[in-house]
Amino acid sequence: GSFKLSYYNEYKSYLRDPMAVNQQPLSPKSSRDTEEYLLQLDPTEICKWTVAEVVSQFLDRTGFGYLNEVFTVNNITGRVLLMIEERNLVEMGITVVGDRLMLMSYLKLLKKKKLESDKIAVLWKGETPAAGLQYAEDSAQCCGKIFCPCCITRKFWKITGQGVFYRIVPPCSCIQTITQEYIDFRFLKDMELRSGNTFLCCCMKHELLLYAENASKHDDEAVVPTEHHLIHPEAEKVEKVVRNAWSSARLVAD
Repeated sequence: GSFKLSYYNEYKSYLRDPMAVNQQPLSPKSSRDTEEYLLQLDPTEICKWTVAEVVSQFLDRTGFGYLNEVFTVNNITGRVLLMIEERNLVEMGITVVGDRLMLMSYLKLLKKKKLESDKIAVLWKGETPAAGLQYAEDSAQCCGKIFCPCCITRKFWKITGQGVFYRIVPPCSCIQTITQEYIDFRFLKDMELRSGNTFLCCCMKHELLLYAENASKHDDEAVVPTEHHLIHPEAEKVEKVVRNAWSSARLVAD
C-alpha cells in the first residue's frame, strides 16, 4: 500500500511538471566533511572547471550526483556555478526545497572564498624609481642608478582588491629600517594622473597621485588627505587598475 501511494504521489508530481527534478540523492555526504572539502578548493581553479568537472568535483563530492544530468543539460561550468542563485535552481526544475537550500549553502561558501581571493589577488606590481634614466628624480639619483643601484631609496608597489601597498627600502648605507605603507580603498579619496618633463628636460614622465585619509585619525581632527606619489611609465595603466578596484571595493561595501 505504501509503495503504491508513493508511486501515485510521484506520478502526480510528474503530471504537474514533467521537467521537475524531485529525486533524492542516494548517498548524501556529511555536511561538515563537505564544507571542509569546499573550503580547500581554489576559486581560481573552480572558474576553469568544465561541465564534467563541475559534476565530478562539486555534485558528486557534495552528494548531489542525481543532478548530474540537469547541470550537464544546462551547461553549468565552473564560472557559471559561482553565479547561480536559488531562482536558477528553481528554473532548472529542482523542486526539493531542502536540496536547494543545501546547494545554496555550499555555493555561498564558494562565493565567499572567491570574494576573499579576489581581494588579495595582485592586480599590478612594480618598482620605483622605474628602469631608465628618465625616471630619476635628479642628477644624484641618475648617477646612483648607473653606478650604485643599492644606494638609492626604492619602493616596491603592489595593488590588490583591498588597496595599495608599497614597501620603502632605504639605501644600503642607511641605518633606517624597511617600512611599509598601505592605502585602504575605504580611505582613498581621489587620484590624479600627471605627465611632465623630467630633470633631463627632453624626457617625459608619468605620475599617479593618490590622496588618502589617515585611517587612524580621530573624529575631531581636520581631514587632510595624504599624498602618495607613484612615478612610473605604467602610471596610466595603474590609474585604471586602481579606479576599477576602488569602484569594486565601494560596491561591496555598499
